[in-house]
Amino acid sequence: MSAEVSIHIKICNRNYKLKVAAENEQIVRDSIHKITENINRFHANFPGRDDQDYMAMTLLDFITSNENKQSQAIAEEEHTLIKKLERLNTLLDS
Repeated sequence: MSAEVSIHIKICNRNYKLKVAAENEQIVRDSIHKITENINRFHANFPGRDDQDYMAMTLLDFITSNENKQSQAIAEEEHTLIKKLERLNTLLDS
């Protein structure tokens, strides 16, 4: 079992204390950095909203982006499998 470390993060001017596995600390910190960048981007593009709105926009953006990446990965795997099946059929027909 890996050791846990306590880290302090800040999102939308709120501080949070988290315990994470030591090997995941940098991943969490990088994720917080991406979240903060995304919130700042929404803040610049949609001024006058509250922090909850920016958090909701960021969450929706991350989920949508992740879904698109998964869909693209599945499509690429399907394409690869189809090519392999075509090659196998060619070999079997010979």
